[in-house]
Amino acid sequence: MIERFFQFLPSMAVLASIAIVTLIYRRLVSRRFRERMKSIKWCKENQWKIIWLIVVPFYCVRAPFAEELIFRAPLIVIFSDLSGNAWLGIWISGLLFSSVHCFGDKINLCHVLLAKDGGEAKTDSLETRIADIKKKQAKRLKIIKLIHPISVLPLGILSGYYGIKYQSIWASVGVHFIWNLIVPFIIVLLVLMILKARVSARKTWHTLRYKLRRG
Repeated sequence: MIERFFQFLPSMAVLASIAIVTLIYRRLVSRRFRERMKSIKWCKENQWKIIWLIVVPFYCVRAPFAEELIFRAPLIVIFSDLSGNAWLGIWISGLLFSSVHCFGDKINLCHVLLAKDGGEAKTDSLETRIADIKKKQAKRLKIIKLIHPISVLPLGILSGYYGIKYQSIWASVGVHFIWNLIVPFIIVLLVLMILKARVSARKTWHTLRYKLRRG
């Protein structure tokens, strides 16, 4: 076990270093734009700047590196192959990883920028707008808090599987990176498909009602 720990120590040290540097970078950038990011108007005008300077480094670098170091590195050090115990470890690690995503606010800048204006929402204050959305969408947020941990469980399982299979923490990081890069687009696509289906169903229903009344 000690030999395996030192075998993977260089990779883990690199992961930890990158995660720490990215965290420091994000805090410095956030501090620089803190006052300006309180304005919804400024955020809307500088969406791409926020995405490339803050969102991408966090979701595509710091999150994969830090989370894989915490949840998958121990698995790879302990298990040298995909044994029964390894699968048990993968599931336990995946469930712990999933449970962590129960915490934290589920409302972020993206929700604010995509939300429709109206009522109390007519404000340029990001903080006020977030509070307004939380108040109006309390039930929806509870559902999101329940669904989010379930939706990331497959990521925990896949990362653990490929990490142990290839005996590489970088395989786990790669899976996590690709997941964070692709899944948001898949979610947007699914939402658009659902909205289109709802519109089509409503149109069909109105057409059917019209024909029944005429008949």
